[in-house]
Amino acid sequence: MSDHPRHVAEALRLGAWGYLLKGSPSRELLQAVETVTQQRRYLSPAAAEVAAGVLGGEAPAPSGADVLSPRERQILTMVARGASSSAIGELLHLSPKTVDTYRSRLMSKLGLGDIAAVVRWAIREGLVDLDER
Repeated sequence: MSDHPRHVAEALRLGAWGYLLKGSPSRELLQAVETVTQQRRYLSPAAAEVAAGVLGGEAPAPSGADVLSPRERQILTMVARGASSSAIGELLHLSPKTVDTYRSRLMSKLGLGDIAAVVRWAIREGLVDLDER
């Protein structure tokens, strides 16, 4: 769905059979489903262009998310979606203080000074979609 080179490259690396960008026409979706059901790979033209750049040596821009642990990334995403430390703690079976420690550590690693910066960073990196509810 995302046109971020890192997302396209990761999907292909993990073995995705097809990749379409968000907003692709329905006829393209049908073509992709047909192609994949025939056990062939399908990339939309726009996704193929991004993939060609990545595979052709244009490495995706390094992401600060790569320095985060999986738990830090999970908490960052939840914080960016507006969850409180208490709510995150309940969902992940952690104390709010532990969540605050993770939050502080990830903000330090990314050089972010406040929650607004965390939200902006998560949106820019494609970890949070503005259309999510």
